[in-house]
Amino acid sequence: MKRTILILPLAALLLAACAATTKQASWTNPENAGHKVKSVFIIGAAKNDFNRRLFEDELARQLAAKGVKGVTSYQHMNLDTLGDKNATTAKVKSLGAESVIIAKVVGQRTDTVVNPGRTYVSGGSPYYPSHYRDHWHDYYRQSYSVVNQPATVTNFQVFTVETNLYGTDKGMIWSMQSDTIAGGQLEATIREFVGIVVKDLAANGLI
Repeated sequence: MKRTILILPLAALLLAACAATTKQASWTNPENAGHKVKSVFIIGAAKNDFNRRLFEDELARQLAAKGVKGVTSYQHMNLDTLGDKNATTAKVKSLGAESVIIAKVVGQRTDTVVNPGRTYVSGGSPYYPSHYRDHWHDYYRQSYSVVNQPATVTNFQVFTVETNLYGTDKGMIWSMQSDTIAGGQLEATIREFVGIVVKDLAANGLI
């Protein structure tokens, strides 16, 4: 899916400075109200094992800051073993985790930002600055300082990530969908994404 956005130059600057990850929506099972999670088995569903490790370590770190024990799956299971339901379930229980959190990419799209450009005259009123009042030619010459800013088109790859929290022996407790713009510094992007996950878990009383 491709979306095109037409924005003004100032808006383009604001977009460039905005967060790489934005939460779209989250849901919490009302039956889980009041129950805080104490230990979590963390699975980053990524084919790239390096990205998986970065995500799982960062989530474990931020959960620990909230008093929650995070168990990274990469330290106990490889990607092939994770595909075995029985083996994974047995490992989670053997490690004493009461819940499992899984994050994976569920969609990808390209967003296009179009800056139409502009043309403007550099200069100002003959009443300011003062040297424009000294001679008419100073004002005449300055009035022809025309600046052209050409149109620009920028494409962004956006990944939709779904993050779900399950009880070890029960169904889904919490779910969040978010969009992340690719192309930034990987560690910083993961740190920001995990921060949003942890913030929403806390806001829903789960940690």
